[in-house]
Amino acid sequence: MEIERKFLVINNGWKQHVTKSSEIIQFYLTRLDQSPTVRLRLIGDRGILTLKYPSISKKLLMRDEFEYDIPKMDVEAQLNRATGEVINKVRHEVTGPDGMIWEVDEFTSPVTGLILAEIELESPDQTFRAPSWLGEEVTRDPAYSNISLSFGALSKKI
Repeated sequence: MEIERKFLVINNGWKQHVTKSSEIIQFYLTRLDQSPTVRLRLIGDRGILTLKYPSISKKLLMRDEFEYDIPKMDVEAQLNRATGEVINKVRHEVTGPDGMIWEVDEFTSPVTGLILAEIELESPDQTFRAPSWLGEEVTRDPAYSNISLSFGALSKKI
């Protein structure tokens, strides 16, 4: 079970707390209205297949998620089958003020300049200390889901 919350990032304060960064190429083999969502990712030499089911919570993202390592060449062979635009981003692991790890994504496409922060929680009621670089929470705004970004939802919202 994946339990997460997502926020806009409002300043560069997070950069001094980065512990690791990775370039990610990801795309989907399903449309917005299909379940489960089928996502493929390349992170370095690693290929990853992910199945994501709809959230069971109205307050935060709480859903079943299954990830599998697959050969990099299998992911590359399916790039031309992406159902939306391919997402390119750099993911940074960032230590928050309470020691919790945040994932900060800097998008280069399809929404250049977008920066989102996510935190994965152990339980729906787990608390955390919000870093000063966090802005508006967008957990339940579907325009900020990665699959929606690949289909241009955010550009339609702006």
